[in-house]
Amino acid sequence: MDGSIASGGTLLGRLSERHADLERLIATERARAIPDEGLIRRLSREKLLARDRMAALSGCGMPRWARGDDRSGE
Repeated sequence: MDGSIASGGTLLGRLSERHADLERLIATERARAIPDEGLIRRLSREKLLARDRMAALSGCGMPRWARGDDRSGE
């Protein structure tokens, strides 16, 4: 395994750059006279995936309300 991929900091940085790149691509596509909505949806999903991966690498846990736990009394 490549050492740069194994390092969480390096991977987190690459994901952050990818997230920013996707934001720019989405903004560019939306600025077109006739934007490709399918492309925007695909890029948006990829951007959300990058964000979720960054959160997982950062150690952010999923809040209880997002997990769907119905044990609110605990």
